[in-house]
Amino acid sequence: MNIVNKPSPNFYGGRKGHKPEAIVIHIMQGTLYGTDSWFQSLISKASAHYGVGKAGQVHQYVNERDTAYHAGRVNAPTWSLIKQTESGLYISPDFYTIGIEHEGDFNTNWTDEMYQTSSDLIRVISKRWGIPIDRKHVIGHHEIYSLKKCPGSGVDINKLIAMANGQLIDELTV
Repeated sequence: MNIVNKPSPNFYGGRKGHKPEAIVIHIMQGTLYGTDSWFQSLISKASAHYGVGKAGQVHQYVNERDTAYHAGRVNAPTWSLIKQTESGLYISPDFYTIGIEHEGDFNTNWTDEMYQTSSDLIRVISKRWGIPIDRKHVIGHHEIYSLKKCPGSGVDINKLIAMANGQLIDELTV
């Protein structure tokens, strides 16, 4: 997998004692190259670790050892592994997740190349950090922040997880 480095200035060095425990799937609401520009701007105050284009390109914005600004807002979370302090405040999921953005918008059907590349990326990241490849550890952004539809209706996260686990696409449709 060829990964093009497109560094973003929008990150926190390190993870405040946390390690990646899950992968958050996002949709860009735009193009890969527009997202490159947005994440490279200090004005945006946003980033992710990776971006995946429609043709399967991969851009890396933030090192996995660092905290990208992709899922820090929490609203009515449905994700079972969300962390809270003793006083009930949410710990920013940015500190313990890796964010992968995908080209398109909420209604974009993903290309075969996007599924293949994203599933390969999930497999590599999961192996590196010991993250299980299941529905608890590969989640949609909306499971943290309910006010967003992200990643939208154009992605089948269960298919993505099955592919990351090495299942053939044909096996999924049987």
